[in-house]
Amino acid sequence: MSTGKRNKKFQENRIKNGFGQGKGKDYKPFIQAHDNKVASEGWLTRHLGWKTQRIHHTLSEHERRYLYYLEWLDFVVDIREQYPLLPQGRTEEIAEQLGINHPHVEGESVVMTTDFVITIQTTAGLKNVVRTVKPASKLTKRTLELFEIERRFFAEQGIDWGIISAGTLPNTLISNIEWMYEGRYVSTRPSLDLEMVDLLSEPLLLNINKDENLSSISKLCIKSDNEFGVTSGTCMFILKHMLASKKWSTDLHNKIRESAPLIINNNQVISKENYNNIS
Repeated sequence: MSTGKRNKKFQENRIKNGFGQGKGKDYKPFIQAHDNKVASEGWLTRHLGWKTQRIHHTLSEHERRYLYYLEWLDFVVDIREQYPLLPQGRTEEIAEQLGINHPHVEGESVVMTTDFVITIQTTAGLKNVVRTVKPASKLTKRTLELFEIERRFFAEQGIDWGIISAGTLPNTLISNIEWMYEGRYVSTRPSLDLEMVDLLSEPLLLNINKDENLSSISKLCIKSDNEFGVTSGTCMFILKHMLASKKWSTDLHNKIRESAPLIINNNQVISKENYNNIS
């Protein structure tokens, strides 16, 4: 059996088994990071989602970083990555209308996918938008042809579609989210639970705010671990958890460095400035 026919059979089985369907925790990405021949830039990654509480599959650094950004935005309520454009016959018709080749493998047409279908909360209710992430340097003629198929496909459904230029993302904010990301789920930290977080977060915050020597957060967390008699790294994890869950806030316009001091605010509304859109 040729590669094209094997790929066609593989995709048919994916559709049959519900990949690319569902919402929230029940959604299964049509393309998975562990697929053997998935096209990528060497950044195949899987992340436990904050909003969906399922594993997200990203295929490039740019997708991964955009996912972090979406996780941070309060008005984003669902994220579906590697979303298939079905029925496949419609994208084939659009390609024919445009006079361009539909994606194929060895002559066998393949299902197209888009990077992200995002459900957002608006004043008028829930709304789906579609975003694909690409650096400007990779917007080749062929890529733009494929994007035009995507745009027309979703326009027919009244869904807003757009390209996210990787260079326009708030990189400092995203780096900070990446740094605190693992802290969102207390269950990933052995010997730590929410009750322990509640008991230690207040004295930890007191230690941070009363520090007059402007010690680095790594030193303060190590000292606090010793003071509280807990496993090394516990207080750093609690710090990440409190920031990731937005119980504490800090200036995310500046990069968080463990080797530097950090100003923490307790129960303060985090500014939505510059973080109120997805594009």
